Amino acid sequence: MARVFYENVYKRWKETVAVKDFTLEIADKEFLVLVGPSGSGKSTALRLLAGLDSISDGKIYIGDRVINDVAPKDRDIAMVFQTYALYPHMSVHDNVGFGLRLRKMPKDQIHEKVVQAAQVLGIEPLLDRKPGQLSGGQRQRVALARAIVREPKVFLLDEPLSNLDAKLRVQTRAEISKLHQRLGTTFIYVTHDQVEAMTMATQIAVMNFGVIQQVGTPQFLYDHPTNIFVAGFIGSPAMNFFEVTVTGDSDQVCLVDDNGLSLPVPAKKRRALEKYRDKKIVFGIRPEDIHDPNFVPPETEVAPFDAVVEVTELMGNEVFLHLLRGETKFLARVDPRTVAKQGTKMELMVGMDNMHAFDFESEQTIFTPEEEEPEIPKDLKRSPATGVAEGAWVTSRGSASTERAEPAPEEEGKVDLDRLVEEEPVEEQVARRQSEVPQGQADED
Repeated sequence: MARVFYENVYKRWKETVAVKDFTLEIADKEFLVLVGPSGSGKSTALRLLAGLDSISDGKIYIGDRVINDVAPKDRDIAMVFQTYALYPHMSVHDNVGFGLRLRKMPKDQIHEKVVQAAQVLGIEPLLDRKPGQLSGGQRQRVALARAIVREPKVFLLDEPLSNLDAKLRVQTRAEISKLHQRLGTTFIYVTHDQVEAMTMATQIAVMNFGVIQQVGTPQFLYDHPTNIFVAGFIGSPAMNFFEVTVTGDSDQVCLVDDNGLSLPVPAKKRRALEKYRDKKIVFGIRPEDIHDPNFVPPETEVAPFDAVVEVTELMGNEVFLHLLRGETKFLARVDPRTVAKQGTKMELMVGMDNMHAFDFESEQTIFTPEEEEPEIPKDLKRSPATGVAEGAWVTSRGSASTERAEPAPEEEGKVDLDRLVEEEPVEEQVARRQSEVPQGQADED
């Protein structure tokens, strides 16, 4: 069992608090990604687990054992660094088996484990080479192989793809995901690249200023960001933000600004905005939810507005439009068949079904998951009082599912009409409903 648990952990350097009241549980066999900008404390949190930095306050558990005072070599972890940390004078074979030599393992067993790891990662033909004869991607696989042969309880990876080019990053990303599935071991991965986080993680913890902002599955964080920081950090390109005022009544709510913008709010989102009437909020919309009017996805509730096209970027399968409305610059991600031209004003359609709204002062989301979707994961809950930013929503293990909660026991003698309709043959449903129509109404029809 390789459950990892940070309990109210702090890391201080004099007056600087790098990790603040950090509380996080990583389940056995989880692939958790700590993501955030430079200086957010993500690498420090990983180094505290590895034993490379000391803990100022709090406890860290691996399984049921507190490891605060356990030497790094005795924590049963393996770490892959950004710089690979390979010995240049040793062959690939000796680099991979170096940790096993320190443990005084017999040579034949070391060779067997090295070859097995090399086969898993496809570096068997490279075992006799020196690191200087390898490409960046090959060196990274050697570093991964060195971690694999130890068969640790927990793998720690600190920005392992940062030194690779774009094509190799995509390839190695897939290899690490397959490796996690094959080994069935807990992985904790640190990166500043939210694309890596979204594509690899089973759970993501977003950090800023040493504090966890939100924890959840990649899709949940994308759909339900808890604050402006998470909304702007998760998703590529980043979410667009506009300062708007809420106007109207319960039947017709609009978002307006000083530049003539007026966007009607969908009915399912109006209730949450009632207390913000005539107040300023932050309206958020992702670039992929701003459409060329000629290519709006079907069954999308849209609202029109116009903007000036400053730059167009053809990506092949899509076009990025850099837009200007008043003094606000924003981005749209539209169909490649668009006729948008640089320097012209064009009408756009905003997919209001996917709008986001944030409190202007606190920057917390206004739309909680229950208000947006009645059927939310049953393990969804408000964040604990410590370790996660106040007001954040978090999901526990298995939160990717959207199971219905079990229905309450039925009262004696009460018929569940919905269930009856589902189980009743179609012909009988039609006949029953016709018999229920009042005679006068039937005549009128």
